[in-house]
Amino acid sequence: MTTSNSVPMCGCGCGGPGDFSRGMCAVSYKRYRRRQIAYGRWQPRVPADAARGHVAALIAVGLRPEHVAGLAGISPATVHHITHATSDRISAEIERAVLAVEIPDRPGDVAADNAFVPIIGARRRIQALVAYGYPQAHLARELGMNPAHTTMAALVGRINTASGATGQTINAKRERQIKELFDRLQLVPGPSDRARAHGRRHGWPLPFEWDEDSIDRPDAKPTRSRWTFASARAERRDQVQQMSQRGLPNWQIAHELRITKRTVERIRHAAPTGIPEQPQTDWGLDR
Repeated sequence: MTTSNSVPMCGCGCGGPGDFSRGMCAVSYKRYRRRQIAYGRWQPRVPADAARGHVAALIAVGLRPEHVAGLAGISPATVHHITHATSDRISAEIERAVLAVEIPDRPGDVAADNAFVPIIGARRRIQALVAYGYPQAHLARELGMNPAHTTMAALVGRINTASGATGQTINAKRERQIKELFDRLQLVPGPSDRARAHGRRHGWPLPFEWDEDSIDRPDAKPTRSRWTFASARAERRDQVQQMSQRGLPNWQIAHELRITKRTVERIRHAAPTGIPEQPQTDWGLDR
């Protein structure tokens, strides 16, 4: 209920201003307090310091104030009051709600689909996959994106010519899709030597050079491995040879390793003797 000049009024209809506490007028609030004390449900107000510190820690890992509000089940305005020290004391109920929100390792895991989260982990994952031999266009198609989309440009660190900067946030749903893609491809070398060369020129780490527990942290550093692109190709060659010795056709090897059938044929042709020739039963598929 409000007056004609939009001053908030008490919800009980008494006509008094409702800004005393909990949106009530002074009389209604005192009546509410007496009843809660009588029922043994009175929750006195507590210092806001603990809640303020916890909100700051949540924001430090990449959550936005509106994310914190949603996870705690409180209003964004309440989070604003806590973070900006506009109130020295808050209700014990609000404090419990805020402190119950666990500090996540990855903001993208807890944020709503349409929320925006830091892009740094997603960018590192995409760049690592490119360095591992996956062309940007291939990764864009896997994500259902146009390769020329501005999001893809931000993921590979290209500068936006209009703003002069790279994007710093990404849609949480898209960020989770990129993590799923990375988890699926990180152990299988990609088919493109050109993509690998692109990653090498830019100094992008390979997937296994990132620690899974720290890749999303801004201060994380990759551990440069002794593995090389040549060893990655050798690993792929060994995989093709082992699967060929099991009698799998070229098209199935290509499907399981996520490479083209032509690449399988090239590896088999260059392999030492001992791998049985396969009958032409792969139906001419070329992935």
